[in-house]
Amino acid sequence: LVFALAAAVLCGALIVRNPGKRLFSAGLALLVGGALGNVIDRMRFGCVVDYLDFYILERWPHWPAFNVADSAITIGAVLLILDGFAHHEKRARAPS
Repeated sequence: LVFALAAAVLCGALIVRNPGKRLFSAGLALLVGGALGNVIDRMRFGCVVDYLDFYILERWPHWPAFNVADSAITIGAVLLILDGFAHHEKRARAPS
């Protein structure tokens, strides 16, 4: 819980310091929202409740169960990776 709360505070500070970076800020916001959602679950229930459970076909392996907070964390991480690639491309094109 302490680690998730510390990470949320750090991400919040990074969002405030980088107001013009929309993709970066959106990724961090999703990470913070997901982390806080999981913290709330841990405080209320003692564990994170996974409630989205999908099967493709009965013969195929079962897809792992997850919740909305986990989805937000995953999407936020993907946005941060995309932001990193976008900034890498800009630096590569900039004249030295």
